[in-house]
Amino acid sequence: MFEVMLFAAIATIICVLLYSVLGKDVGQGPDNPINPADFMAKPKDVDKTEFVEPVGKDVPPSMISPLLKADPNFSKRDFIEGARMAYPMILEAFADGDRESLRGLLTDDVYKIYDETITAREAAEQKQVTDLGRLLDAVIVACDVDKSIARLSVEYESDIASAVLDESGETLQGDPDMLARVKEVWTFEKSLKSSDPTWRLSDVASSTGDELEADPTPDTRS
Repeated sequence: MFEVMLFAAIATIICVLLYSVLGKDVGQGPDNPINPADFMAKPKDVDKTEFVEPVGKDVPPSMISPLLKADPNFSKRDFIEGARMAYPMILEAFADGDRESLRGLLTDDVYKIYDETITAREAAEQKQVTDLGRLLDAVIVACDVDKSIARLSVEYESDIASAVLDESGETLQGDPDMLARVKEVWTFEKSLKSSDPTWRLSDVASSTGDELEADPTPDTRS
């Protein structure tokens, strides 16, 4: 009898614990659509006395000190979180030809390059297929403040597959099933004087690592 009561008590505790974890609404649901640009925007209400977290071994404090002087509310943690979210969103939006999403995440110059590439792909009746297997790392590698424009460069390391298909689904370039490990540096920028808090992609350098025959995003450097 004692064992039965003990097992019943344990079962009750497990049920309570499961409900506390699973019985809650977590994150954004379908009734709360996500604005892509929000990922690269700083929080609106920031306590100016908030402790600024250590920047970590990957970013020497001296590297981002000009930005911290220009924008004391800058948070490396929030920026990296947004950069990690923006990376797959931009890859997917470019592959899907989703100009609306790209418009909110790219500078005008970069958007023009992406738009022209998508237009050429559409004219050729081709389709881009991109599969981000894993985003392994995202590290700030450079910081620049030029008058009122702040720029942060992020080195991404990822396992990614990319291919270009024709209208019948035949592969023209790349391999949609073969993951390659690549590193690439994306630079984001924003105006420190603008009321718009969004960091937008302003430069994409050529990737390094395993060769990708079908580039998942256009390089912006000639």
